[in-house]
Amino acid sequence: MDLTNNNIKQLKPGESLRDKHVTGLQLRAFEKRKSFYLYYRTKVGKERRPKLGDFPTIKLADARSIAQDILFQVAQGRDPQKERQTAKNAPTVAELCDLYITEHSINKKSGWMDRMNFDNHIIPMLGKLKTHEVDIDDMERFHKSLSHIKPTANRMLALCSHMFNLAEKWKLRDRHSNPCYLVTRYPEAMRKRYMTPEEASGIAMGLNKYKDSNPASVAFIYLLILSGARKSEIGNAKWDWLEGSKLHLPDSKTGAKLVHLPEQALEVIHTLPRYCDTITGIKDPTRIWRKIRLEAGCPDLRLHDLRHSFASAGISAGLSLPQIGELLGHADTRTTSRYAHLMDEAADSAVNLTANIIEDLLQGK
Repeated sequence: MDLTNNNIKQLKPGESLRDKHVTGLQLRAFEKRKSFYLYYRTKVGKERRPKLGDFPTIKLADARSIAQDILFQVAQGRDPQKERQTAKNAPTVAELCDLYITEHSINKKSGWMDRMNFDNHIIPMLGKLKTHEVDIDDMERFHKSLSHIKPTANRMLALCSHMFNLAEKWKLRDRHSNPCYLVTRYPEAMRKRYMTPEEASGIAMGLNKYKDSNPASVAFIYLLILSGARKSEIGNAKWDWLEGSKLHLPDSKTGAKLVHLPEQALEVIHTLPRYCDTITGIKDPTRIWRKIRLEAGCPDLRLHDLRHSFASAGISAGLSLPQIGELLGHADTRTTSRYAHLMDEAADSAVNLTANIIEDLLQGK
């Protein structure tokens, strides 16, 4: 029998009908339902039998239209059923986040931070979306949802961009389809916070106040001030890495690094007992630092700002930007360029000082 509406109503369980109008379209009857199927072969000879839907939810005319569309795709060399199954099994963004952690972040020191950012920001907003379906509109909505914390919004966008780049590498997205590329980042003012002479005096008083009750934290903070090293570098530094006045770090944010230690830093180190592998014996002096900076009248001065202050002092001492970059262990000269304005300030001071001396000479002083 031909596939018609009247014949469909008379069809009994176990029977089927073939359509004479659309090749491969069939309707099969079961105990509790009647379903449309399309039989076709791909260009490479693979047989497919996708279900189009149940009658009467899908009418005969609709089934023919769907079948014709599928056959048109097949004629173009595509395999619609395989594409549909692939899309169904494609990972969600939440699953991509997990893959990112296991394949990329597992050996990163900041891997815990990636996990926190995924859980707190990215997964709640994007987690249920299929990785290959995320588009620029999704990313713009996500970015805008964090507009109240613009720096964080930009960091999350950068993290997503890196993750989607890896998704392309892992063949979970089409090449050159990163949905983050055209999203406009929020403008950010570069933080230019340095320890002032007045604040330095107050901090010195605070360090002296707590040196007996918390010697490890005080020593830690002194080493940050005197070396320009990152907090993680001092926290992880081991006695075995210390050779003379140099601290050989096998790994850091920018890879292997050599930290040059001045005499004052070495004096601080030599006061510390060797009761564990690491030099200070602690990972973070933040608790004591909060007390010290509050008492010194600079509650907004971060530990990382001590690194900027080290760079500022170096420029005042006449060091060039490349020299500052080498001491701080910058892998990219663009990172050091943030201190270029300090070079200008130092040059202004130098030219004024020089002009004053010349003026005194001209006046016979």
